[in-house]
Amino acid sequence: MREALNFAPESMSSLLPVLPGLLAHASGALWLPESETALIADVHLGYSWAQRRRGELGPIADYQTREKLFQVRDELRPKQFVFVGDVVHAPRACTPEREYIEETLRALGEGAKLIAVRGNHDRNFADEFSHLNFFSVNAWSEGTLTAVHGDRFDFAWPESHTLVMGHLHPALAVRDAAGAGHKLPVFLVSANCLVLPAFSPFARGYDVAGGLPAEVSGCFRQNEIHTFAATGKRVVRLGCLRNAVSVMSDADVSSPAQFRRGQRKRPKAQSYVPQA
Repeated sequence: MREALNFAPESMSSLLPVLPGLLAHASGALWLPESETALIADVHLGYSWAQRRRGELGPIADYQTREKLFQVRDELRPKQFVFVGDVVHAPRACTPEREYIEETLRALGEGAKLIAVRGNHDRNFADEFSHLNFFSVNAWSEGTLTAVHGDRFDFAWPESHTLVMGHLHPALAVRDAAGAGHKLPVFLVSANCLVLPAFSPFARGYDVAGGLPAEVSGCFRQNEIHTFAATGKRVVRLGCLRNAVSVMSDADVSSPAQFRRGQRKRPKAQSYVPQA
């Protein structure tokens, strides 16, 4: 019998232990209480302005990302923020975009050290914002943790370390009867690897129900992967990945999903053999 998801009250909190000394936060941040450090991946500051420069005339809604960052700051009071890649969305920021990025990072840096692990969207970040008080690094380590962005895999980390990365934007998708869909950001966790969900509310999630890219899967070294959903208000323990995918699939009540399940459950046709 397939294992049921555990939605007990203790598995639904704004902070939930995922590994010894590591707690998942409802925002998608990873909290290290011993050093009072918040690790956050894929913030993509300036997303709306960058999309406008590319011809997508959507609303300027980046205040949502800033409010989310400030909520983490006010709730956890970290001594340092470690951005695990993609602090900004695009280089060559326009004037209001640049002001927004600078104001956000200055406010966060008033009471905390800022460390930026380079991501594929950060190719000019260190130069364009060098006047701000932050440290730019290719990788960050503390204790038995090593954090990289995850867009490249030409690196090695100590066998005893847990690798933390972003870039993938892991999520699980579910649809309702009307066909409306929602992607739920998730942490992917094993003893030796942890993939953070995208912190940006605008980052489309990579639906892990379809499997993981080979490079990412290899980082887990064949260990069982556990999932924790970050809803914004709560962290929910979903259990092992294969179980969570199965349950999310069963929760999808859209017509295509019902048809697929019907096909799966339909008995095979039996050939008619006349009786002698």
